[in-house]
Amino acid sequence: MTSTLPQQRTLTAGCKVNLYLDITGVRPNGYHELHTLFVPLAEPADTLTVTPAEGSGLRLTCSRPELEGPDNIIIKAYEAFAEATGFRPGLRVHLDKRIPFGAGLGGGSSDAAAILRYLNNSAGQAALEHTALSALATRIGADVPFFLMDGPAWATGIGEELVPAELDLAGFTLVVLCPDIHVSTPWAYAAWDAAHPATQKNEKRPECLTCAASAGKCFPCSAFLLHNSFEHVVFGAFPKLRQLKEALLRQGAAGAVMSGSGSSLCALFRNRQDAERAVLTFRQEQVPAFFHSF
Repeated sequence: MTSTLPQQRTLTAGCKVNLYLDITGVRPNGYHELHTLFVPLAEPADTLTVTPAEGSGLRLTCSRPELEGPDNIIIKAYEAFAEATGFRPGLRVHLDKRIPFGAGLGGGSSDAAAILRYLNNSAGQAALEHTALSALATRIGADVPFFLMDGPAWATGIGEELVPAELDLAGFTLVVLCPDIHVSTPWAYAAWDAAHPATQKNEKRPECLTCAASAGKCFPCSAFLLHNSFEHVVFGAFPKLRQLKEALLRQGAAGAVMSGSGSSLCALFRNRQDAERAVLTFRQEQVPAFFHSF
């Protein structure tokens, strides 16, 4: 087996937001069926500094020491790749955690995808084809395959069935808020289940009320298509998040929505200056805020 390991490599793991998230049903095994729109963002981002080491196995350190245990998804991704390919290099990985934990931005999944890319690019003849790598990523976490893609995607199933999205947001500026509030994803799903005890799977895709086109093809005719099934249960338990969404709308956003199971929120602004003012205002109020122009 031939392989190539650089002396040291710094990997950047960006995040994602969900501009649309609909829970369409629950499988017999308890997993939830989703219809969601993933959009990748460069910031906030984690960085992984990867250094080859003697022997085999991965040793992880982190800017947040509580994340260094064997349950970290980076370690799980390494072990899954090693089991599938036999490629088990010695690595030291330091994770500088900048994507907030429990924010619905997919930081852990992005970290896992980053180490999978690194391993696959270094594995030589043991490297996996993209389809096999994506299948492996699915077993690590439902959002991980998305971070192996480049660009927006619609996801169905439990989030692993991906189709590239023809998303045109030219002229919009996206603002992302990351309040210091942790929302547990298992709690959010349990709260949604409690509020929908008799929900049946719905195969019908949402339609745009403006042009009656599929939601996958009508952006950006209406930014008001932004939707998240978790909002009504999460906002009930965390009213500060509802207040932040309302503040985004007051400051000129065409639409705003919570990402994932929270706690981050994102908003589309048609006017870049309004977006910049909003980011400055939230930062002055000690709410981390980021913006991205399309």
